[in-house]
Amino acid sequence: MTKLPVTGINTDSTAPLVGTTKEMWSCLGIYLSEALHQKFESCSCALRISVPQICLQTLLQTASKKGHPADKGFLSFDEGAAGTSLALLVSGAVGTGVLALPYGVSCVGIGLSLSLFALAGVATYASNTILFDCVLKTGHGSYGQLMLDILGKSGAMVLDMFVFIEGLGAVATYIVFIMDYVPQVCALWGDDHWCTDKLNVAWATTVVVWPLSCLRGLSALRYTSTCSIATILLTSIVVIIKAPVHFHAKDASFQHVLEEVKWNMSGFQVLSMACFAFMTHTNSPEIALRFVGGPRLARKVLTIQTCLLWAVYCAIAVCGYLSFLDDIKQDFLTNYEVRDRLIVLCRCLLSSTLVFACPINMFPAMQALFNILEGLRGKAPHEERLYDMHHVRIPVTTAAFALTLGVALKSPHVADLIGTLSAYFSSPLMFAFPAIMHWKILGRQDMGLPVCLLMLTAALWLAELSRFFLA
Repeated sequence: MTKLPVTGINTDSTAPLVGTTKEMWSCLGIYLSEALHQKFESCSCALRISVPQICLQTLLQTASKKGHPADKGFLSFDEGAAGTSLALLVSGAVGTGVLALPYGVSCVGIGLSLSLFALAGVATYASNTILFDCVLKTGHGSYGQLMLDILGKSGAMVLDMFVFIEGLGAVATYIVFIMDYVPQVCALWGDDHWCTDKLNVAWATTVVVWPLSCLRGLSALRYTSTCSIATILLTSIVVIIKAPVHFHAKDASFQHVLEEVKWNMSGFQVLSMACFAFMTHTNSPEIALRFVGGPRLARKVLTIQTCLLWAVYCAIAVCGYLSFLDDIKQDFLTNYEVRDRLIVLCRCLLSSTLVFACPINMFPAMQALFNILEGLRGKAPHEERLYDMHHVRIPVTTAAFALTLGVALKSPHVADLIGTLSAYFSSPLMFAFPAIMHWKILGRQDMGLPVCLLMLTAALWLAELSRFFLA
């Protein structure tokens, strides 16, 4: 089977590129369904509604037509410019995972949580730097191609397995969020409505999501990604604005809260959630391929991206925690009053966008699974793909969604689910595989950085295993 780049994007260096800020933001709504029709082999960023992979191609498409020269400035959005790359890296990291960070602060305290966020940011910066260097050396613009470089033919299959499991995990977390928010919205009209029951909400979500997930693709969903990012940003702003009033109502000492530190195993779970919030690695190779600024400017872009995300995540996490302190729930939006108008707006927007985010994440997950199946069966050149056979795709997708729904119903605590998926499936993509690339692709003999990344991955795995068996 001929493997495509994991992003499903044409990496031809002659492709025209974006030239204006307006064009850049307008293209953020173009979704990956177009790529699915091109034998798309995606690597979605697990528990997030990230900037779609196919958007990268469109983002890099009109400047050369208009004759715009490449500009390395941060205020330019020309081909491979620093501003374009920074916008893509930041947008690709923003997602629903940020909603679990306030609970993380409650587990270890403000000071320690900010330090763990910083550690996650530094590790992310280091591994992203490796990916950028690997792309510069090999010219390979997708994570899948880099995996082939380090693991040979099995590399693509390994990556597909991670994509499949991580994609289903993302859908499970979205369903948990939906089961949290919809009952609270319905409670505005009384507690006796059918939609105030979480199980009923799960079945109603299934009625919408399952048929859409069984399709080969759905171009009508291509604009929901921009709406999802906007909703997350709006929710974050609302949380920050409301924090002072809610903290004042707690009648607590700010200095005492600030100085409180809780040393326990939950620190590893917080680190896992923080690492996931920074994850943009499956987009990084494509961004690096188009980047024109050289290694030094690339490191500056990655530094700014890391610092910016750290500042934003700290603000959201700390403000969310200060609003409820030790009473905070894993999905902290459920702590707010049912009739708080701004929060009701956020719950409605999040619920509606997450419903459509479920099939959006099911598409690449199922494509990855069928890539594995195709590799195992050894398809003949002119034989129809399994993914194109309705009598095969629909039952397999149904079984996968049923498994996902079962996980969501058995995992009501969303922060625990995010931490588990991040530790087991995001951390290898973020740290372990780049560490191997450091040796096998870059040919570097130093041990410090790659060993630290491998130790971080192992620590997250072992801590999650310990939490599972001790729970």
